[in-house]
Amino acid sequence: MLISSVCLTALNCGRDMVGNETVDTDRQPGESFIKTDATARAATNGIYNDMQNRYVYGGELHFFEGLFADDFMHTGTFSEFAEAGASNFLDTNLSIRRIYGAHYTVIRTCNIVIDQVQTRPIAGSTITETVKNGVLGEAYASRALMYFNLVRLFGGVAYVKTPVYTAAELITPKRDSKDDVYRFIINDLEKAIEFFKKNNNTSKTFLNLDASQVLLAKVYMETGEYDIAKGILEKINGYSLAPNYETLFTANSTSEDIFKVNFTATDGGNQAFFFYPAAVGGRGEVSLRTQFINIFDANDKRKMFATAQGRNYFKKYSNPGSGADNVQIVRYADVLLSLAECRLKTTGDALTPLNAVRVRAGLAPLTAVTLDDVLLERRKELYGEADRWFSVKRFGKAKEVIESKGRPYFANRLDLWPIPAWQLINNPNTNQNPGY
Repeated sequence: MLISSVCLTALNCGRDMVGNETVDTDRQPGESFIKTDATARAATNGIYNDMQNRYVYGGELHFFEGLFADDFMHTGTFSEFAEAGASNFLDTNLSIRRIYGAHYTVIRTCNIVIDQVQTRPIAGSTITETVKNGVLGEAYASRALMYFNLVRLFGGVAYVKTPVYTAAELITPKRDSKDDVYRFIINDLEKAIEFFKKNNNTSKTFLNLDASQVLLAKVYMETGEYDIAKGILEKINGYSLAPNYETLFTANSTSEDIFKVNFTATDGGNQAFFFYPAAVGGRGEVSLRTQFINIFDANDKRKMFATAQGRNYFKKYSNPGSGADNVQIVRYADVLLSLAECRLKTTGDALTPLNAVRVRAGLAPLTAVTLDDVLLERRKELYGEADRWFSVKRFGKAKEVIESKGRPYFANRLDLWPIPAWQLINNPNTNQNPGY
């Protein structure tokens, strides 16, 4: 993703704004960057550039949640991946540290956009209202999305809303409670929705009104407010399931896309490289568990599976060399399955949305549906899309899933991943999760 050099100077500032290892101090107090429509757009593009980081949507999050749950197994040599496959992270795990920090890098960029476009506009700014509404919608929605990932992985985290420009401004905040983090996420998404109502994105590679609304519904599902979530999801329209499941993961746009991160040959992701064995151009660090493959019916069209070097892998991501793959973040099948879940938790027809997903996969419709059916369909539909562990926890199945791997389940330890030890060393105001 291309962004202007002037905004790179302002925004591309290391892995972590909360106790950073490296901070770009070129941006000194008094300097201005985001003053025009062009620089506002370029700075906001930097948010998506940060999302392409290997430790946000470029790979690790997709590997680790499937390894930690029960879809994938570790077949490589990296110790960080071995811990994920064993559902037993140490707080010194370098990938966990980078997942945590890379999310805060995205947040930092969001905060700079909000600061310079809305909170403290640069003197002489000529940003038009149309552009202002668009970029602020994207910044608030992106910040909410990053915190939504963090709170589900780590529990309560510091919900930082102020920008960090220089090394002297580094902060060591206390963690906010999980409830407060969810409250702040909802507030950010509500702001994003209001901005998008004034200027919405049509491209699905940028955050937009419908993506923000679906994310808001998913937040309410996590907090157990299914009635509110159902009301939001029932209003999502204008989409349909792509006739061919495999096209969802190509460069083509589909009727199902709501928000996806677009990788190209010049800024590729790592999904295919780590999933594909060496004989087909990858590293083979992660493979499919046989138990996962066996949940699929023989005629299920979602089985994008292959075998090489005795290892099972999947081909949703198909470019191990360039990494030029589309990564779906919000799509319509998720909306339908979430709606079925909400209706089972409250009232309404859960069969129709769930069966729409099944029929697209070439399966016969069910005549009755349970929450277990919805969780199973989510697993088959959304594998490799960073959903399994989040869904397992929401459905109350974490113990069952961990023990199915022959691992002991300790709720106080395994429901949340560890706060990185490096954070504890460098931020005296934070604290570790239970059990670590």
